[in-house]
Amino acid sequence: MRKSEEGYTLLFVLVTLTVLSVLAVATIGISLQSTRLTEIRGTNIEVESAAQNELNQAVAALQQVVATTTGENPSSSSTQLFNDPTNQIILKLATAAPNVKVTLNEGASNVRVKAFDLTAQAEETKGDQPTVQKTYAQRVYLSAIPGFLYYILGSDNQVILNGAPRIQGNVFSRKPLEVSASPNFIYNGVKGTYTDKTARSYIDGQVKVFQPKDQPLLTCRDFITCDSTVFDPKVKTDVLATKDALVPFDFEFALNDFLALPSSTPLATLPAYLRNLPNEQLKQYPLDGPFLNELSTDKQLVQPGKLANNTVTITDDIVKATTEPLIIDGNLTISSLNPVDQPLEIKRPIVVLGNLLIRGNVSFATTMFSTGSSRLDDANIQGIASSSSQNTLILLSKGSLTINRVNKFSTPKTATPNMSAFLYSDDPKVNHIYSVGSTMNLQGGIFTRGSLEVNAYRGTLDLPENSFPQDVTALETLMQAKKSMDAEKSRLRLTYDASVLKNPTSMLPLSRAVQLYVETPKRLR
Repeated sequence: MRKSEEGYTLLFVLVTLTVLSVLAVATIGISLQSTRLTEIRGTNIEVESAAQNELNQAVAALQQVVATTTGENPSSSSTQLFNDPTNQIILKLATAAPNVKVTLNEGASNVRVKAFDLTAQAEETKGDQPTVQKTYAQRVYLSAIPGFLYYILGSDNQVILNGAPRIQGNVFSRKPLEVSASPNFIYNGVKGTYTDKTARSYIDGQVKVFQPKDQPLLTCRDFITCDSTVFDPKVKTDVLATKDALVPFDFEFALNDFLALPSSTPLATLPAYLRNLPNEQLKQYPLDGPFLNELSTDKQLVQPGKLANNTVTITDDIVKATTEPLIIDGNLTISSLNPVDQPLEIKRPIVVLGNLLIRGNVSFATTMFSTGSSRLDDANIQGIASSSSQNTLILLSKGSLTINRVNKFSTPKTATPNMSAFLYSDDPKVNHIYSVGSTMNLQGGIFTRGSLEVNAYRGTLDLPENSFPQDVTALETLMQAKKSMDAEKSRLRLTYDASVLKNPTSMLPLSRAVQLYVETPKRLR
């Protein structure tokens, strides 16, 4: 009996040892497998990181190339890069990032934007592991479209909002955005005083300020608390610090490109340079009187008549299909007496070697340059939706930009914009917009090199002419009585028009500086 028990005990011990051995072997196997998977996963991560690092190296090299087009003394330009992308971009990246394949994507490129596809492949084999190979691709864009065309309102200095405008779109300000509840205005030659803290600036979009995150992005007058509460609460207004400064627009470079002239042609000598060109390059067209009628589609230099006070006047349509600019050797006045539903039409590119004045009902589908000041005097400007070449007006003024409206105290038009245009002023001085007594409803954008001060009243100043206030004190009293918190009652309405970017890119002004846009890398395999 005892021997039998000892046999069972021995058998139990042997079975137990066998089970434990099997479990130990299984555990060791699982541990080894887990270790192997961890090593493979680590190799995968290392290979992915290596491929993405190669792409980062190529993008960094591309940033250095782009940097040559900016700064006070740029050594290159968008024209040089875009005219020879193989030598200026692809070969330079091949030297800086030899493991990255760079190809120009013709389908995604045009005369203002160049798209490049970057491809990086990395692989590694460790011990008895299978070879790990990863391929990543990344698309980058080089754009010579001026950055201000992406904003409804902006300044390469500072944007100042006085009063309560209604803004739909993004705003750019190099310095902190300044906000006040007190619009500036003058009535009958006397400066008025008005403050309404209940009507806040309505900005349905982002305000991008080129300041470090730890620096103030917003400054306020009239408001004790200077934060998001100074904006209309009905929409979300994000005030953001951005590292992407809008590169200052090179007016002379863009104008020379528009005229197909050497980029180094000085603005001061441009009129004389054009007058001395042979007739086969630029036809000279002296006028007998002040008025300009439709001409041929050739590039032409139009000279004012001797008794026209150095001014050419357009009162008839200029609609012949051509991309060749009409050059006015002096001042230009575009004056329309047409009704608002049958506006004067201007489709041809125009360069004014002087001051520009636009008044009346005019529709545009073109780009215009003015080397002097530009004034829009009670002008209702429309786009031409039926035009195949362009759908709006892009006006670039070397001098100041003035917008005068004489529809004072009328009810704001909320359905139809009375101005469809992108307006740019290269004047370093302060530019002003006034919409207190008058109203303005703009669809497009306004950008200035100098500070841009916006003054807007929100209320219902709709009066017959015989009921206009007698003096500024009476006007101030009326403004207080008729004020409103409703953004729809703002007498200045600005709405961004993204369709400008759908215009033929050859008609968009050319920026000397190139901006780099980078997509997120994508894994191919």
